Amino acid sequence: MLEAISLGFATGVVLSFGFGSVFFALIQTSLDYGYMAGVKISLGVIFGDIIMITIAYLGTSFLPDIPHFATISRVFGSLLLVGLGIAQFRNTKPPAGVQDFKLARFFYFFGKGFLLNVINPVNFISWMVVSATLKGYKYDIYDETAFFTTCVVMIFVMESAFAIFADKIKNKMNNNTIQRIKYFSGVIFIGIGMKLIYDIF
Repeated sequence: MLEAISLGFATGVVLSFGFGSVFFALIQTSLDYGYMAGVKISLGVIFGDIIMITIAYLGTSFLPDIPHFATISRVFGSLLLVGLGIAQFRNTKPPAGVQDFKLARFFYFFGKGFLLNVINPVNFISWMVVSATLKGYKYDIYDETAFFTTCVVMIFVMESAFAIFADKIKNKMNNNTIQRIKYFSGVIFIGIGMKLIYDIF
């Protein structure tokens, strides 16, 4: 089991450094609203990961039977990312109700992390690859549970650390620098979305 935990630790660290849309959303949100908002996004990401792990491990065989599933998910994901990217060039904040009502604010950031994670087919494919690779180790159910649990915990710890680090950086930067980071995040969102569109065609 120690080997499974060590492998899960390493896998979680590697996956947390995937500089995709979730990473930049995490950094940008932490800059705008503090590290707790970033942690809430991380919770949404982890919830999405747990769902994808469950599907990838227990029942991926039904996915090819869904007509145009990959195409639909890529189109929807690309449009979402492009829209989020464009939104970064506007000086807007979430509605006052989101900021004032703690439960609504939690689900706003939690849902953002969840959607950005599950809507990108690459993330699901990554978990499929991890699950398939894990089969080669001939682990029993307890070792596999230890692996995935360690992996998910490490992703949450690393992403929460990113959020805290970004919040600390914010205190040492002026508004212009923060705005440039938002613009850069917007370009990344748009770039990833356009890449997904390019891959479709």
